[in-house]
Amino acid sequence: MSLLQSVLLGLIQGLTEFLPVSSSGHLAIFKQFFQIETGGMFFDILLHIGTLIAVFIVYYKDIFRMIKEALPLLVILL
Repeated sequence: MSLLQSVLLGLIQGLTEFLPVSSSGHLAIFKQFFQIETGGMFFDILLHIGTLIAVFIVYYKDIFRMIKEALPLLVILL
């Protein structure tokens, strides 16, 4: 798989992840259509991890705020 193909698969993953359709399905269709051989499921997992990292980067303030607000509730429950 070339670098260009990897970048295109990453773009497809990133653009379709937040749509109410399967981003994994789009990846599979793109691979079949352009006859791309990937490293199998490992490459797909890396694409999803990349999306997760991007979400954390964009929403880190909100995530930390939610954790900070949830900690007192955990103390009460314990």
